[in-house]
Amino acid sequence: MKAVITFIFLAILFAIAIFVGLKNDTLVTFNYLIAQSDVRLSVLIAITFGIAFTLGAAISSLLYLKLKISNKRLTKKVTRQTEELAHLRKLPLKD
Repeated sequence: MKAVITFIFLAILFAIAIFVGLKNDTLVTFNYLIAQSDVRLSVLIAITFGIAFTLGAAISSLLYLKLKISNKRLTKKVTRQTEELAHLRKLPLKD
């Protein structure tokens, strides 16, 4: 269900970006480090949106992967400590 809501949200966001892009069909001069070019504003917005979305998804994925790895490592540590504690509880107490 969460995936469906996320997909619908992204589809609406993408549709809004397309509608905004359709309204902006003027030519703009885009200067980058080594050259410049005349590009329609809608294309420039679409490219910027795509790059930002890809970069955001990549960073989010990396952070999610880092958390999953950390969670797995901590789960193993808790399991190991639980087993050690259970083993220590079985040993007789020394006075």
